[in-house]
Amino acid sequence: MSKVDMNLLKHLSEAFGVSGRERQVREVILSEIRSSCDEIKVDNIGNIIAKKHGKNNKNILIMASMDEPGFIISGYKEGGGAFLSFEPVGIIRPQSIVSESVVVGDKMIPGIISLKAVHLSTKEEREKLVCLKDLFIDIGADNKQAAEREILIGDFAGFKSKYTELGEYGVSNKAIGQRACCAVLAALLKADYDCSITCVFTVQKQVGLRGAKLSFGSDDEFDEAITLDTIEEEQYKLGSGCFIPCLINSTCHDRSIAIKLMSMKDNLNIENKDNDIKCEIIAKKIDDGDITSVNIKGKGILTAELDIPVKNKNTSSEIVDKRDIDAAYQIISKYLES
Repeated sequence: MSKVDMNLLKHLSEAFGVSGRERQVREVILSEIRSSCDEIKVDNIGNIIAKKHGKNNKNILIMASMDEPGFIISGYKEGGGAFLSFEPVGIIRPQSIVSESVVVGDKMIPGIISLKAVHLSTKEEREKLVCLKDLFIDIGADNKQAAEREILIGDFAGFKSKYTELGEYGVSNKAIGQRACCAVLAALLKADYDCSITCVFTVQKQVGLRGAKLSFGSDDEFDEAITLDTIEEEQYKLGSGCFIPCLINSTCHDRSIAIKLMSMKDNLNIENKDNDIKCEIIAKKIDDGDITSVNIKGKGILTAELDIPVKNKNTSSEIVDKRDIDAAYQIISKYLES
């Protein structure tokens, strides 16, 4: 039975957590880990730094991000009602968000991302790719004044979707990839290891890795670090395990940590009817993640990244596989035990 709590993952994925507005996610995590840690603090930007002391002098950092992509309200449009203009927070593909449900502002007002009606569009408009400037959020306001009473420019909006089980192993929701990483860290904090571990749940990854850059100071000393992240499911099939990227835009992984992580796959206890669970180094270039900020902190930290495959990344319907989540937990746990 997996040590990663799927009910926790459900609550994490349903919590609102657009970059800069991660409070709901933070509250779920704090409630889950508070009794498992020796020290917990929340810094000024909103990162959670949770420490569990071990028996020896070794101190290992493990990191995952809490935030998700979303939108920020930038203005109002009128015409048959009043609608909200918006800009993206993080990387979002316009074609994937048409007709999606969202919640807006501190009041969590429901809305729908909308596009000019097809029967009112010209042939050229129907055939061109959708751009963000073509989209707006409809909250059912009759006029601009009604919209202004409910929503302010600068308010945040995020996807509203439900946690869904897909087949025997699949689970889907917004942000479920990154929240799976957070659930793994929460499970690691409940176990006991000879080494000390510091689990950092970071904010604002989507807008420049800001949380990771500020998550600990130069006085904090770590022997090694592992950042847990996600990778787009392309040739990396869901249910096939975890991957260690060696080509990251602005940094390099530590080879010894990567090889040691890879060796942990040999004794995993995971139900898998179809595939061999992998933990392998891949030579695919990926965008910067928290690892970019971690390995240059202080005097420098030896760091590697472990990735869980995710399908439909940065949409309202991300999909991950329970076996990959369990593999990530077991690989890191065995690494800490070693």
